[in-house]
Formats: sequence, structure tokens, C-alpha cells
Amino acid sequence: MTRWLAFLAYALVVSGTAAVFWHEVRGKSWDDSLSFALTVTLSAIGGRLMAAHILRKAGRGDG
Repeated sequence: MTRWLAFLAYALVVSGTAAVFWHEVRGKSWDDSLSFALTVTLSAIGGRLMAAHILRKAGRGDG
């Protein structure tokens, strides 16, 4: 349970930071900012999940 809460907190921090950055620094609308945040969040979470999957599949002598 704690692991999922940490994962959710990570996702919220990443998406919130991305949305605020895109809105404030780039001067885009909130619609654009939320779309950007969704893209960044899915990329970050997808990358972490793919890395975890690859590391689980790797054997002791791989790499």
C-alpha cells in the first residue's frame, strides 16, 4: 500500500510541476499546460515501469 501511495505522490508531483512550468514559464493556456503535464507524466511513469520490467527480466550475467 505504501508503495502505491509513493507512486501516486510521484505522479502528482511530476504532473503538477510540468503544468505550472508550462503555464508560467512558457505562457501557454491551462489546457495546453494540462496536456503537456499528462504527456510528461505518462512518459515518466511509463519509463519507470519499462525500466523495472527490463531489470526484472535481466539475468545475473546480463550486461
